[in-house]
Amino acid sequence: MNNNKFITDDELKSFGEISNLSQKAEALLNHQKNNWDLVKQNFTALENVKIKKFEFDNFYINAQFNPSRITSSSAKVDKKSIENRACFLCGDNLPEVQKGIKYNDKYIILVNPYPIFKQHLTIPHHEHIPQNIDGALHDLLDLSYDLRDDFFVFYNGPKCGASAPDHLHFQAGIKNSTPLEHYYMHLVKKNSSVLLKDEIVEAYQIEVSFLNFILIKSQNKQKIIKLTRKVIQQLQSYKYSKEEPLLNIISLFDEDYWNVFIFPRKAHRPKQFFAEDDSKLLISPASVDMAGLLITPREEDFERLTKEHLDNIYSQVLFSS
Repeated sequence: MNNNKFITDDELKSFGEISNLSQKAEALLNHQKNNWDLVKQNFTALENVKIKKFEFDNFYINAQFNPSRITSSSAKVDKKSIENRACFLCGDNLPEVQKGIKYNDKYIILVNPYPIFKQHLTIPHHEHIPQNIDGALHDLLDLSYDLRDDFFVFYNGPKCGASAPDHLHFQAGIKNSTPLEHYYMHLVKKNSSVLLKDEIVEAYQIEVSFLNFILIKSQNKQKIIKLTRKVIQQLQSYKYSKEEPLLNIISLFDEDYWNVFIFPRKAHRPKQFFAEDDSKLLISPASVDMAGLLITPREEDFERLTKEHLDNIYSQVLFSS
C-alpha cells in the first residue's frame, strides 16, 4: 500500500476529535466530504433516502431506496468479469483524492463513497488476497472492538454480496442503523434454541419466519473464533466442499461483549434478480440486508415491494435448518 494513501493524525485533527478509532473514522469522513465531491454528494443524499417498514412476527425489515448502490448491487462477480477489471480496493487503483487510516499494519480504513449509513467504512487488506474469513476472524473481532464506540463491522462472503471477492475486506456501519440491532435480544428470548451456554460463551440458533441465523456472544475472542470456525466447518460438510460456504457475518461489540451473527446462505441472489420481465427486482442481499435493511437501488423496485416479495426473496437466499 502506497504510504501517501494514509492520512496522519495531524491532518485528521483539523476535522474532529481523534482520541479513539471511532472518532478518527468520523474525522476521516469529514475530511473526505471536504475534499471529495462524490463523497459529499452521496452522504448528503442519504438525508433524503426513502424507507419503507415491513413488520413481521417479532421482527421487521426496512427497505431503503438508495440509487447510489446500483453499482454494488448489480456488480458482476463471475471469474471472467473479475479477471477483466482492475481491483478497485488495491491501493494503486484508489482515486487520488481517497485517503485512509492505517490499521494494524494490514488494513486501511476508508470512507465508502457509496454509503448505506450516515457513517460507512470500507476496510480492505493491504495485499490483494482473496475474500476469505477463516484467517481473518481475529481481524473482524479486533475491528469491531476498536470501533466499538460508534460502529459494527461486517463481512460479505465472496459469493454473498462482496463486490470485490478477489480482495479481502470488511465494512463498518454506524451503530443503531439496522433492525437487527434493535430486535435480536427479543428474538433470543422468543425464537431461539440454545446451542451452547456456559460461563464463557453463549451460542443460539435463531429461527423465525424466513430468518435463520446463529448468534455467538462472549467476552473471550478465542472462544468466538473457535466456535465460528466450527460453524463454518459444519456448513462445509453440508456441501462436501473445502471452499468457504456461503455466509455473511456481523460483529457488534456492545456492553463489553462481542455479538457475532452468522447468516448461512444457500444462494447469492434470488431468481427475481435475473428475471427479464416485469417480475425483475434488482436486489442482491448481503450482510446489511440480513440485518434487516434491504437495499433497493431502483425506485420502481422500492415502490412495488411487498411483504410477500420479502418472504420469497429471503427464503431463497437464506439457509434453513
